[in-house]
Amino acid sequence: MGPEQNSDPDLKAAMDQARSHLSGGRPERAEKIYRKILESDPDHPDAHGNLGFALHAQGRLDEAVDSYSRAVALKSGWAGLHYNLGAALRQLGRLEEAVASHQAALAADPANGDAQTSLAGVFKDLGRFDEAAASFNLALEIDPVSALTHYNFANLLKGMGRLEEAIDRYGSALGIDGDFHQAHSNLGLALQEAGRLGEAAASYRSALDLEPGSAEVHYNLGTVCKDQDKLDEAVACYQSSLALKSDFLDAHINLGNALQHLGQLDEAMASYRAALEIDPASFEAGSNLLYVMLNVPGLTPEQLFDEHRRILADQLQGIAPIAEPFTNDQTAGRKLRIGYLTSDFRIHPVGSMILSLFEFHDRAKFEIFCYAQVTNPDAMTEQFRAGADHWHVVVGMGDAELAQLMRRHGIDLLVSLAGLTDDNRPLVCAHRAAPVQVSYLDGKSSALDEMDYWLSDGFLHPLDTTEKFTETIYRLPHFLQWPPPGDAPPVAGLPADKSGTISFGSFNNPAKVTTKAIDLWAEILNSVAGSRLVFKYKGLFEQASLADRLARRFATHGIGRDRLEFLAMSPTFMEHLQSMGNVDIALDSFPFNGATTTFQVLWMGVPVVTLNGGSFVSRMTGSILP
Repeated sequence: MGPEQNSDPDLKAAMDQARSHLSGGRPERAEKIYRKILESDPDHPDAHGNLGFALHAQGRLDEAVDSYSRAVALKSGWAGLHYNLGAALRQLGRLEEAVASHQAALAADPANGDAQTSLAGVFKDLGRFDEAAASFNLALEIDPVSALTHYNFANLLKGMGRLEEAIDRYGSALGIDGDFHQAHSNLGLALQEAGRLGEAAASYRSALDLEPGSAEVHYNLGTVCKDQDKLDEAVACYQSSLALKSDFLDAHINLGNALQHLGQLDEAMASYRAALEIDPASFEAGSNLLYVMLNVPGLTPEQLFDEHRRILADQLQGIAPIAEPFTNDQTAGRKLRIGYLTSDFRIHPVGSMILSLFEFHDRAKFEIFCYAQVTNPDAMTEQFRAGADHWHVVVGMGDAELAQLMRRHGIDLLVSLAGLTDDNRPLVCAHRAAPVQVSYLDGKSSALDEMDYWLSDGFLHPLDTTEKFTETIYRLPHFLQWPPPGDAPPVAGLPADKSGTISFGSFNNPAKVTTKAIDLWAEILNSVAGSRLVFKYKGLFEQASLADRLARRFATHGIGRDRLEFLAMSPTFMEHLQSMGNVDIALDSFPFNGATTTFQVLWMGVPVVTLNGGSFVSRMTGSILP
């Protein structure tokens, strides 16, 4: 609204009454008065402008724009009116017009900080980020102590990837208004993205001190705790988030992830199932549930396969193979085009297992295309990139779009790596991206009708295997491989020669340490006098709830806690290998065996005892052992 100069006492009284209704939150009453005024004076600029304000307050944006525009035509120098018109146009998505209106407001009143800040927001909406930053700087010249402007500027900088500048701006906002809980929260997001996890946690806790009812902030604090391997704290945060927002999909999934790493498999599966009730098509919830089920003793091949097909049916809704025929070059003897699709072109067990394959491809016969779902590339990513003929980052690309891209590239054989783990994308194959599609380094069947082959070997899948699958099993002479670690310490003598007692060790993910495995390992300990069992996986076995749960289970077999050792994370990979070399015998997990772990302990000269099962994942160590 703007200044009103009315010589007619009745008109002034009507305008005052309408203004009172506006300030009192009764815009519909103000509208009636302004319309009555305009019946008698159709060219009254203040009535048109304030009618626009009343309509704007009711969410009737198109009508508000019409009224504002009429007022502008009658009284063009009214800065507040141009500003209000620009705000309404922005809400309608008419962004270029909104820019013009805000610029008109600033031409009329260059010191209008609200208009400058709002213009910055419009530039941000348009993706004109540098202009938005310039407008925010001008707004802060006008009003340097506006916490809201510093905060909005910080949000822009964070979105531009200028994290340190964003962190400083959030700090400026909080220096002006220390109780700005959203600034604390978003500062936490920026610090988390910058890898400054301790500071991020502190910011989230400050936000929760001010606004304890924020499910999102509890969730964000949980993700930081999870990334710090503080899983007990992460679980508590996710549970607090879900108490406030029971349909929070990501909180259910990440609670499941934390519980899984704590070895609480039943609880983890319950969390994933709760997520699937919210979104049955959630790939992440479904894939994580299936991964946990591979760790559960006693499930039959039929149960695992049927559950996979059931979950997959929801994920495949609306997906059908591309109808168009392939246009691949049919020239005899040409190079075959092989595509690899994975999120594991990085320092990762899958990456380590396939890197040597890339190095030994016959480039006279094969042309290699890599489709990298990699958000944080590293040194190994660069090795893969150097070994590929064509490199495509596909983060953010939809499955159907990616499948069409592969068809345009003329891929003859597509290798889908690692199935449902991490950020891998086997559902691209459901679109039939290539004439031949192969699943490689997946611990179970893809369950996809469009997946042609599952790479394996004769031990992982003997001819009489009972495992269920949709693919044709292609048995290699030997399947699993691992490059020798270049920075491994030398193999030492038997630790028992020094300690006088046998040390057993488990270096597997706690999700694989099932109660059935514990019961069997307790029998082993009871049969070897004075023996002890060492647990290590990153730093997860230091979690109080996990260590206490394991200790209680061993205690039921008469094994005291003094015979159990829970090791912290090693500072370096070499020290991690040294800790493996400090045990005499490694005990393999089951029904989900180790693979990376098995290779590493064997390299350190430690024998591994395994229990073979009837599935791929329960025969991995047996496939590795001579």
